[in-house]
Amino acid sequence: MVVNMKLINNLLEKWKIELVIFDLDGTLVNTLDKHIEAFMLLFKEIKQQIPREQIAENMGRTPKDTLLTLLPKLKNDKTRLEILANRKEEILTTLLVEIPKLPGSLETVNYLKNESLKLGLASSTPLFNVRKMIDKAGFGESFDVIITGEDIVIGKPNPEVFLKASQKAGVKRESCLVIGDSPHDIEAAKNAQMKIIAVGTGEHTIEQIKSAQPDLVIKSLTELLTDTK
Repeated sequence: MVVNMKLINNLLEKWKIELVIFDLDGTLVNTLDKHIEAFMLLFKEIKQQIPREQIAENMGRTPKDTLLTLLPKLKNDKTRLEILANRKEEILTTLLVEIPKLPGSLETVNYLKNESLKLGLASSTPLFNVRKMIDKAGFGESFDVIITGEDIVIGKPNPEVFLKASQKAGVKRESCLVIGDSPHDIEAAKNAQMKIIAVGTGEHTIEQIKSAQPDLVIKSLTELLTDTK
């Protein structure tokens, strides 16, 4: 008798996973455009012209890291850097009216929760906006561990955000699976020596995320819930 098993169950068993750590923007919720718009409005306020494409390339990083890349002179003015990063998040808050879920995101989270897996959320966004997004999107209290930009010193691709999630959950790094949408997520997970599934629902193309060499590439989270033999 052939028993069908969902793809995610096959992977969890094969890799001996105890904790699944999700990225938020571009992975679970469709909010990357709102982050980009917040940066563009910020740059308009301070009379800086930064192309949208350059902003998009930095999605997945902390606001401070993004600002330092796009406005290198801020390296010499940490006070202004702090002010601008906070202002970007203030603008973002006003834009978070509706939070569209990405295909299969809530279903995947609920499925894993029912499988008694520990679930983590690791985002470069500050906690107040993370909480607003997951509440509005209907994820509620799904996550056992939440690590945000306020909990880390160095953002992705540094592995700190994922390592802190595993430490807080009490799970060894080799028993952790990261699910994210950007090359920054992939590099950070690999630096943490964790398994990484990359999903093509963010600002980066499938080719771009494949080039970062994740353990698996999927087009959307719905693929994880498909039956396999």
